[in-house]
Amino acid sequence: MTARDTVAEAVVTGVGTVAAPAGTALDEPWFDYRARLGPRGYKYLPDACQYLLAAAKDALTRSGAESAGPAGSGGTSGPAGSAGSAGSAGSVGSAGAAGDGPAALAGCAEERRAAVVGTNSAVAALHADITEVVRAGGINRLSPMLTPFFSVNLVASRLSTEHRLKGFNTTVTSPRVAGLEALHVAARELGAGRGDLVLAGVTEAFDPGHGTAAAEAGSVVLVLRPPADAVRPGGALVRTTLRFVPPAALAHESGRRRAGREVREALEALAAPGRAPELIRVVTDGSAVASAVEAAVRDWSARRVPLSVEAVGARAGALAPMERVAHDLRDGAAGPRTVVAVAGEGNVAFAWVDPYGTA
Repeated sequence: MTARDTVAEAVVTGVGTVAAPAGTALDEPWFDYRARLGPRGYKYLPDACQYLLAAAKDALTRSGAESAGPAGSGGTSGPAGSAGSAGSAGSVGSAGAAGDGPAALAGCAEERRAAVVGTNSAVAALHADITEVVRAGGINRLSPMLTPFFSVNLVASRLSTEHRLKGFNTTVTSPRVAGLEALHVAARELGAGRGDLVLAGVTEAFDPGHGTAAAEAGSVVLVLRPPADAVRPGGALVRTTLRFVPPAALAHESGRRRAGREVREALEALAAPGRAPELIRVVTDGSAVASAVEAAVRDWSARRVPLSVEAVGARAGALAPMERVAHDLRDGAAGPRTVVAVAGEGNVAFAWVDPYGTA
């Protein structure tokens, strides 16, 4: 087990999502970048990059609308963000200097804007295409438009270019928990004073080599502000922490006991004083690590809160836990909720979401 990680905290002012319609085959075209982003400048971007930009656009639009005020003054009211088209209040383009572009970026210096993106399979299809092209026709047949994205870091970099995010730009790729880990890294950096606004989230594209794992495609992006900022109506407070449970340690009784203790202590530390979660949802993958974490969560939550366990099975991405977080931000819950994501490799991530902050 790793040493205890700190609990990081941030204010959520907007959430944007991109998701395929129910029943859609993810290996077939389903996303219209022209409708969500515009007709020019996006055609040759990888799918995961298009999803990320569209989710960020929606998140910033909603964040700016919340800042602008209630409906009738140019903003939208209600919970932080909702799924849907990009036709939200306000217009969103590439952000220029403070005050130009999305309203959410107004007054925020470019050097104080940043991005943290999690992914497992954002460029898996591109890697497969590159391999096929090189084998069939040689390296000279590669597209100069797409090939640079062989580096997964360029997906988040394109987001920074879009909105002139000149602070830190980080990509994390831990299996299954990368999205929640992105929230944690972003909140930790905000708490340390290294920025004033961070776009944090996850993006995944169909992985042609997903095998027996379920493929994922889509994106979730949150607009995060420092924890000292006031939680406005429609905003939320998010607290995160990470743990690592070595699978081999679970072969021994002492390792199982320590794993359970680490999970229970993480849950205890995560809840704000007087704001225990009303619901815990564990997104598992059926592994030995997931079973150990689930047992510890059930033990901690006994006689405290309802517990929902979502055994989603192996997935080729880290999107599912972030979709649960987005749901908890949008559904008007009366109190805080916790999402726990577990990977068979040992990664465990916790996110505590309070749609109404600490008031």
